[in-house]
Amino acid sequence: MNEEIPDGAEGRRDDSGSAGALLDNAGSDQELAENFLESPEGLPASLGLEEGAGPFPGFLELVYGVFFEPRPTMQKVAARPPLGQAALVVTILSALGSVMWLLTTARFLGRGLDAAIWGSFAPALQILVPPAAATVFLWGYLKWFVYSSFLSLAAELLGGQGRAKGVFAASGLAGLPAVLLVPVQLVVFGIGVDSPAGNVFLGLAGLAVAIWSIALKTLGVGEVHGLSAGRSLLAVLSPYLTLLAFFIFLLVVITMAVTAIPSGVPLRNYF
Repeated sequence: MNEEIPDGAEGRRDDSGSAGALLDNAGSDQELAENFLESPEGLPASLGLEEGAGPFPGFLELVYGVFFEPRPTMQKVAARPPLGQAALVVTILSALGSVMWLLTTARFLGRGLDAAIWGSFAPALQILVPPAAATVFLWGYLKWFVYSSFLSLAAELLGGQGRAKGVFAASGLAGLPAVLLVPVQLVVFGIGVDSPAGNVFLGLAGLAVAIWSIALKTLGVGEVHGLSAGRSLLAVLSPYLTLLAFFIFLLVVITMAVTAIPSGVPLRNYF
């Protein structure tokens, strides 16, 4: 037997159902607002942020990451390239290189060799020391810009899909291991620049730092452009390989020109 529902009761039931729906919607809106506030950069946590989109580490944390956690750090660099921090690293390295150059030059000029070898040119050399130190400092920026530009182009030619901004940041940060050369240089400077053992030690330390830096650049280019390890290494070494190919070509051309000239004939007749 079907039970009839009074109109008033049915209205109350409908009202309670709509009120429950409103409460459910309010609860879902409140959860969405909480997710919105808790997630970084105001994005809902359920949307799935891409890796590296959280708060970027500070300068000291970035330095620590490059030395001890290179892969996660380079992933963050690829996602949000820190050009300012990379430029700060280049500035520090350029300043340290300029200071070491000044110390080496001062010792060389203060050994009494200036009067015996350079004679009257010694005062002019002393005047040129500050501009030369400034040139050494600016050379760090020029090397960073030219190398990073060539590296970005090579990575794109090898099929990379990244941005030049990321390559500049990764390349600048990859030079951080060179900071470890400063204590070695100071030790060699204290022993004496003419010490064979000191020069061998400095050479081995420089080779280790160069390999470390190349590994960091390879990792950074791979993360920025999405390349394999082999292609990233080829892109990193491409500037050096290009220079090597150029010098080999130049040597071959000079050798062919010299062998084509008959013996005993003055070279001024051919140039």
